[in-house]
Amino acid sequence: MGDFVSFQAIISSEKPRETIVNSLFETVLHIPEGINFDCTGCGNCCFHWPVPATDPDVERINALVDASEKPNFRKLSTSVDKLKAFTHSLEKGADGRCQYLDEDIRCRLHKKFGIQSKPSMCQLFPYTFTITPTGAYASLSFASTGVLLNSGAPLVGQKEFLQSQLALFLELFPSEPDWTTIQLVDGVPIKWIDYLLIEKVLLEKINPTNAKALSRESLTAQSKYIISKLPKVVDLDNAHLTKVRPILIDQILLKLLYELYFVDDVYREGTTEFDPKQFLKLLAAQPQSLSLQFATTDRQMQISFKAINDARLGDKSGAEFEHLLTRLIFCRLFSKLYFGPGFGGLSLISGFHHLIIIVALVRIHFKMAILAGVERMDFNWQAEQVRVLERRLTVASLSREAHAILEVLLQSPARIDRILSLSA
Repeated sequence: MGDFVSFQAIISSEKPRETIVNSLFETVLHIPEGINFDCTGCGNCCFHWPVPATDPDVERINALVDASEKPNFRKLSTSVDKLKAFTHSLEKGADGRCQYLDEDIRCRLHKKFGIQSKPSMCQLFPYTFTITPTGAYASLSFASTGVLLNSGAPLVGQKEFLQSQLALFLELFPSEPDWTTIQLVDGVPIKWIDYLLIEKVLLEKINPTNAKALSRESLTAQSKYIISKLPKVVDLDNAHLTKVRPILIDQILLKLLYELYFVDDVYREGTTEFDPKQFLKLLAAQPQSLSLQFATTDRQMQISFKAINDARLGDKSGAEFEHLLTRLIFCRLFSKLYFGPGFGGLSLISGFHHLIIIVALVRIHFKMAILAGVERMDFNWQAEQVRVLERRLTVASLSREAHAILEVLLQSPARIDRILSLSA
């Protein structure tokens, strides 16, 4: 790895974009197999959420449009280092639409001035990249309709375009994540090369070609495989000293994660963090029973964990949705967005178990929909639930206290197996 070219050195050279792209051809770009994408033109990404914009975006768009179409930019103030390139946001109208979206759901800026006239984030979406010691790993956001549907051409055939997108990504996010402090489990460091050997096995088992990739048997087998790499036998199930019933801890954990990832209005501003104070409050109260609130725009219902446990999902999800869910988890694995600097600083074991819980929560959410009497649970409805989940995962963050709690709770294989049983 000594001859690896630093992405930051390439981007900070202040060379023209074309030169930067040519330099990036000399680096390693990893592209996931079995993942397709072409824009479907649905316009979904042009609704609701403001678009972060850079100073060059503001200057360019202001110079291109007439006075009557001046963009509704709002000045931003952020202390988050990875977002320092963004100085403004392009606000949406009262109806949730971008002001440059025409009646045909097409961007007027794009149509009139070309793709590079749009805000940089609009140009980049839904592509994303993870920078590592062994290259850049390409992936896609499952907030995109095209990604949800796996529509279009395979990513592996889009390398030249992906190189240009990588250059744009690095302009917007120039900081390189620090992968030198990753851990197998809390207190047990792991070298990058050793992680890659483990990841290779995980991706062989959890990929879009394996229809059983997310079965309980498969997921617990991969968990055991990672745990087997610990240098000595560790009791991961009893790392905490509390005498609270393990099943109650499971339920508290699921309740707070469900409330974090599944919301009735994904665009409503609210917490994007796991709430450690609420966790400790529920832990101290030791309630006899807990429930989850299933909420949509037209109904709300409290559903007990007993009812969830007694319900059966059966084949309600369907093969098409299982393939979608597998792609989501596969892309999270491939792009390393589940542990270390990829997600909350979690260790590899706790990060992988968090992925398993995400799978379980999706299935629990579907069981609750059945119990709540949702009649229309077709693939389109199911895909929208994944869109919500993806958006929440993207903005989720862990405080130091939340990280400490989750690191302990998520390392338990017995807990993961109980949660998978609950979601069956």
